[in-house]
Amino acid sequence: MSVTGARIGATTAIILFAILAMISGFDRMTETRQAFERFVPSAFQVGAAKRHAARALGEGDLEEAIALSRVAVARDPMDARGLAFLGAAAELSGDRAQAARAFGVSSQLGHRNPLTQIYLFSEDLARGNFDAAASRVDALLRAGDAAGVTQTYLAMLEASPEGRRALASRLGSSPQWANAYLSAAGADAAQLRTRADFLARDDADIGVLGCEATMPMILELARGNFRAEADGVARRHCPQAVPSGVIADNEFEQFGDDGSVSIGWRRYRTGDVRVTRLSGDEARIELENRSSVTKLVLSQPVALETGRYRVAAKVDGPGGQRLIAALNCTTPSRPQALRERIDQGGQALDAPTCSDAILSLWLRPGAGRVVVDRIDLEPVTR
Repeated sequence: MSVTGARIGATTAIILFAILAMISGFDRMTETRQAFERFVPSAFQVGAAKRHAARALGEGDLEEAIALSRVAVARDPMDARGLAFLGAAAELSGDRAQAARAFGVSSQLGHRNPLTQIYLFSEDLARGNFDAAASRVDALLRAGDAAGVTQTYLAMLEASPEGRRALASRLGSSPQWANAYLSAAGADAAQLRTRADFLARDDADIGVLGCEATMPMILELARGNFRAEADGVARRHCPQAVPSGVIADNEFEQFGDDGSVSIGWRRYRTGDVRVTRLSGDEARIELENRSSVTKLVLSQPVALETGRYRVAAKVDGPGGQRLIAALNCTTPSRPQALRERIDQGGQALDAPTCSDAILSLWLRPGAGRVVVDRIDLEPVTR
């Protein structure tokens, strides 16, 4: 990363944190506290000066933010927050020398000020000092930084091989790092998939983290329909969670009360649609659609190579002609009318070319219930 790019990153990080701080209610500011400020002599309104400086910073009024920050520093020179606001406003206004001075003094007063750590984090990244940058993220985690903000800096750190090595060295030894990184709270889809690819690599210098640590990420990947990535993380860190075939739990043995496993079926129930696991020695799913239109009943993410596949269902009893399947990207879509029967020879489907493919099962309206023993999905050989 170039120095110029890192400077832009530092500015962006500061703006991001400031805006989030304003939105989340910086310093627990309330209307009651603001009302009491008018009864406190101005010379003693240290907290008020900081709050007003933070508000001006969040609103982009940099001149006002600098002035109010200087007031806060003058009234309490040993509080790192006023200095951090002054540094942020100076950085955003282009006075990088003043920003460096303010943040430098703020850092000497303690390591728990998030705004200071964010600035120093970006400076460390610019210099290629990834271990130091990782230590700044440590400080952010200890400060209880907001999940979305922390994920931003984790993503910045893991954007380079050196940063990923610094990150990997902390995952196995720091519960705070593991919780923030593996829970992926606040991470977007691109960050989540990049992180999953990193965790699945054998050469990432990460020991086996186990099911308890990685299951939140596996579940999040499955919810996003990123089956290949979910399988990759499970294969490396939680082998028992890896499905045995193209379809996870194709005989519904793990279909629980919540209708899903880590990588498995999701069920869709409404007032007119019932999806129930029958009790007995063999797991079976009972489907019922009392509406007048075809309804979605089950789905699960799949990872498929390009080509044609055949989905087949073993149906116990009548009604198999009412069950139809679809393969789509991102979300299930109602299938077109087909002559093929899923319970008699199977239904041919073309795999979509996307990373979040999803197989869905739909039930046409009709009297009675349809009992399904298993679902298979296999490539069509030519």
